[in-house]
Amino acid sequence: MYELVRVDDQFRMIERNSSPGAPVLHRLPSDDRGPLSPLWTPCRRAEKRSWTRFVKTGIAEENHVAKPILESWKRCKEASVEVHGKCRDLIAGRELDKRRSLLCEISEPIIETLRQCLRGSRFIIVLVDKEGYILASLGGSESLRHAEKLNFGPGANWSEFSVGTNAIGTALAIGCSVQVTGSEHYCEGHHAWTCSATPIRNPEGDIMGCLDISGPREEAHFQSPGMTAAAVRAIEERFRLEQSHQYYRNVSTHLASVFSSVSEGLISIDNSGVISGINAHAARLLGVHPDGVIGSEIGRVMRMDSKLRGIIEAGRGCSEEVFQLEAEKGPVRCVGSVNKISGQNGSKLGTVFTFNRMKEKSVSAGATGAGSSGIMFRDIIGQSCAMQETLEKATRIAGSPSTVLILGESGTGKELFAHAIHNASDRKGGPFVSVNCGAIPAELIQSELFGYAEGAFTGARKGGRIGKIEQANGGSVFLDEIGDMPLQMQVNLLRFLEDKAIVRVGENRVVPVDVRIIAATNRSLYEEVVKGKFREDLFYRLNVVTIILPPLRERKGDITLLTNYFVDMISGKVGKRVDSIDPSVFAAFEAHQWPGNVRELTNAIEYALNLLQQRELQFAHLPPYLKKKQTVAKGTANTSILSLALVEKKAIENALLSLGGNISKAAAALGIGRNTLYDKIRKHGIRV
Repeated sequence: MYELVRVDDQFRMIERNSSPGAPVLHRLPSDDRGPLSPLWTPCRRAEKRSWTRFVKTGIAEENHVAKPILESWKRCKEASVEVHGKCRDLIAGRELDKRRSLLCEISEPIIETLRQCLRGSRFIIVLVDKEGYILASLGGSESLRHAEKLNFGPGANWSEFSVGTNAIGTALAIGCSVQVTGSEHYCEGHHAWTCSATPIRNPEGDIMGCLDISGPREEAHFQSPGMTAAAVRAIEERFRLEQSHQYYRNVSTHLASVFSSVSEGLISIDNSGVISGINAHAARLLGVHPDGVIGSEIGRVMRMDSKLRGIIEAGRGCSEEVFQLEAEKGPVRCVGSVNKISGQNGSKLGTVFTFNRMKEKSVSAGATGAGSSGIMFRDIIGQSCAMQETLEKATRIAGSPSTVLILGESGTGKELFAHAIHNASDRKGGPFVSVNCGAIPAELIQSELFGYAEGAFTGARKGGRIGKIEQANGGSVFLDEIGDMPLQMQVNLLRFLEDKAIVRVGENRVVPVDVRIIAATNRSLYEEVVKGKFREDLFYRLNVVTIILPPLRERKGDITLLTNYFVDMISGKVGKRVDSIDPSVFAAFEAHQWPGNVRELTNAIEYALNLLQQRELQFAHLPPYLKKKQTVAKGTANTSILSLALVEKKAIENALLSLGGNISKAAAALGIGRNTLYDKIRKHGIRV
């Protein structure tokens, strides 16, 4: 059996068989295939009497013409359809491909079964869309060659207004099954044919297209209109099943979005103790990947204390109870609630466990608490040589009590490394306190770091307050953006590093504190020392062990890893499913310089995922600045040397463009201060 197709907007014939391998293409018509046999038995003059009279006079013998056929003839005459013409309305192959959608996909197995039933006959099977355009045509070689003569193939419009009364067009017009044979066709060129068509409706009752069986009119008695009707019912049933599957897929996506949007950790467990669902927050708390634990027994993922195990096994519920979990990454002390899932008949279907890590209260001198996020070096993504060398160095110095200075551009993950260093040290059981030195006003930073006594200043809290360094006693304190610390505060920090003791504001009592200092900055502290903006003695106190984080542009191969990781992580957060990523996305990411580093990459991915409509992340979803074509000048003998001023201007313009005009981010990416950047913007006349 063969299929009529469109290749380069010309009809071609594909040989269809069950054996594997590429299909055989035959050109139609073809002089080397022999002459085409005469058309099937033509209509005799007596059979055409009613049709002839109607064509000439517009009047027909109603007793000799079925009512649906006569009404169709009238519609055709009013539309001035040519009675001696053939189909002239053909769409291009590209437009035909656009029209082939779910209808072709759903119908294919049914049509294949019908094809087997008609094997050896002279009938062809035709699938048509709701506007009358043929989507597929299968049948014997001779029948398809006759069909090609009438343009009765893919891309041709077979509606009544295009080719007159025929089973396809009339079935679409009146919305029910129709058989048209011989001179019942309005166009004379179709009188040798018989055809039977049935409309295909979606579950809502709307017509999506129709299925037709056509062949020689003398074999009309072999053609059962019930065959097309039965096939159409099967197609419609598949549509209903597909719609049901789509509904449940949508419900599943909706539930996944709800899971991801819950701010607490959430795990659903079936009656066998197997995890049926877990959200990203729970996975982070337990140090696992969501996709890797679904279907696993809960005991393999975390060890529950006896209280939680007893509640779940008994099928009871509880609210806001304290539990102790043991995960691969370590103990998790949490506050959680247990709720059973019940069916309509009251039967137990499973359990939902929601929990959050307990927030430790501020600790006094000598107390310890788990204040870190639990991030370990193994959680940091990066296989590039630059990142592996950095991780190896950080791992070696983590167990040391020495002060650590982390240097790197904005967005390279300095705080991530600080957490990992703390968690790999002997202080991991103590608190981890983070302080952003650039975000605290100069007049408040001393009281924030060292605390204050009651009545130390107007608005001071009754009873006073301990500072961040004292809160970190027994653990680590992370001084982020240390380069932005005011000069007058640097003196006090230096004194603490020398004495390992603090004095609260408004108090004379010296409080010894045991903390490890981990500092970080995106500035060059050496240059700040030269400018007189950072104390030289403090610089050498901090610069004991230095870790320099490589920018993303120097981490060859890591962009793909990070992209896949953040797509998986963020897609759940925004409620989108991503099955694939177009290679053009990776190409755009690899070509970009990433002045904002990993933070910029994360934001770009989140932007793209919010625009995602299908399940493939594409170049069109990326932020506008990543889609702009960058003109790369090819090296030639006449390449001009740019002045330093022009290079500086271009660098500032590119940074502002890449970071959406954000002055703070642009200054950080360029390694200069905000005020310096404003001066240079005015100097070069750059419009912001």
